[in-house]
Amino acid sequence: MKVTRWPAIFVFTLLISASLIIQPNNEVASNTVLQKNQPSLVGDLKNLSSTWYCVAGSVGGAGLANHEVLIGNPSDVKSSVLISIVSVLAPNQQDLNGESEGTLLDVLQLPVVQKEFPVPPRAVTSVKLSEIAGVTGEYASALIQSNLGNLIVEHRLTGPLGSAQSACASTTSPEWNFAAGTTRLGTREMIFLFNPYPDSAVLDITFSADGRTRRPDSFNGLVVPPQSLLPIDVTSVVTLAETISTQIIARTGRIVAERLVMFGDEIAPKGLDAEIGSPSLNDLWMFPGGMESEALVSLTVFNPSETEVADVDVEIIPDVSDVGYIEPISVSVPAASSRVVNFVLDQKGGDPSLIDASTRIAKGVPYWVVVRSTNGVPIASERVLIASSEGNLSSGYSPGVSVSGEEHYLILQEPSGKVAIANPASDRLTLLQIEALSDGDIFSSQVIEVSAKSRKIINLQQLGVPQNSVLRIISTEPVGIERFIGTENSGDWGNVSPAASNVSGLYVSPPEFD
Repeated sequence: MKVTRWPAIFVFTLLISASLIIQPNNEVASNTVLQKNQPSLVGDLKNLSSTWYCVAGSVGGAGLANHEVLIGNPSDVKSSVLISIVSVLAPNQQDLNGESEGTLLDVLQLPVVQKEFPVPPRAVTSVKLSEIAGVTGEYASALIQSNLGNLIVEHRLTGPLGSAQSACASTTSPEWNFAAGTTRLGTREMIFLFNPYPDSAVLDITFSADGRTRRPDSFNGLVVPPQSLLPIDVTSVVTLAETISTQIIARTGRIVAERLVMFGDEIAPKGLDAEIGSPSLNDLWMFPGGMESEALVSLTVFNPSETEVADVDVEIIPDVSDVGYIEPISVSVPAASSRVVNFVLDQKGGDPSLIDASTRIAKGVPYWVVVRSTNGVPIASERVLIASSEGNLSSGYSPGVSVSGEEHYLILQEPSGKVAIANPASDRLTLLQIEALSDGDIFSSQVIEVSAKSRKIINLQQLGVPQNSVLRIISTEPVGIERFIGTENSGDWGNVSPAASNVSGLYVSPPEFD
């Protein structure tokens, strides 16, 4: 395969080479206009404002996933944010099968609490919702409104089962998809629905599990009142299901939907996971990281179409060139169903309908994965990690990357973790640089090269990234990025927010037989 190097070499001369560890720098990049509706996009400095929605989390009484908002300001302009906390008392599930005349949820919406916080330039501000005066209840969402367009907002959840950090949503949508989820023994799944608007939203929610589609009457025409939060306990709706796929469609209105999964008892793995849903389906998903793991790793492919079968190829792309051709794993996903592809064989057994991919690549060979709908039926796909023992890993879920971009942002509280960067282009390499913005300073890494149709995993601790940093990853070609945020006791892979100015549709060329 011929690789064109001269464009990247030309750009290379324009970049500033730095030392092997991160060194101070004062250059700041900017974004332009929003191009594509994605769950989490970082706007432009020139925008008059930005809005973020951090939906899932607990405060006070629940204590399951204490909600902390992380606000990163990558610019050199001082900003401020107004945080509106919408909290509720714990719901009591009723009429889950439509067999009575009760209401679905007996939820007490509490008064909205607002407070303004300053956000210094090139810094991270942390706000624990339970510590804001006047915040009560058990579950709470946060609406963050700023006077600066390019803020990045994530949230961190902590509880007795572990911790989780993920990007908040920057958009509302009439559709949300969750390819995976579970109510297996020892777990609890909740989906939080947040309506920030002054009008009600009316929703239809469909669950696919165990080869069956479930549309409980209570979830058809479900009303989410104006400016309210509605937590739904999926565990009470679909019991003891190994894999649950969920689609939420609004008849009227737009909402934000986020899933919270809690793992843990004396037998089952421990972990806490929160992810925004996918507001759109795609025919191509990429998973740059997280596939080679000590956990049980699988991919769930969800086809919400009511009539069409999705023909899907799961493509394994090794990091080494001498492995040879790896035949894609062909999966037929029936309408309104999901299929699971296992990459680590569970020796204890399990569902015989699961597709085993553990023998497709030799053990110890690093690789990344592309999920492709070959007949054009749009799908959703998520990676599933089920930790078998305690360590620097947590059970959790992560949607694949469906777009690529030349600028990405994430927030790092601790100076640890790593990023997996995949270059989907088949004919040119990309050069990238990592900037860490912390306490008013900018630190820049050396220039890093990622070859055509390959990926690179970068250890952030080895780069010398400071704590409480906004990380900006700038590349000369569009790339897809996932990040691992880990502590001594837990950690998980997740998505990275691209800049809205340069988001492009993801394209990865199909594999060719040599």
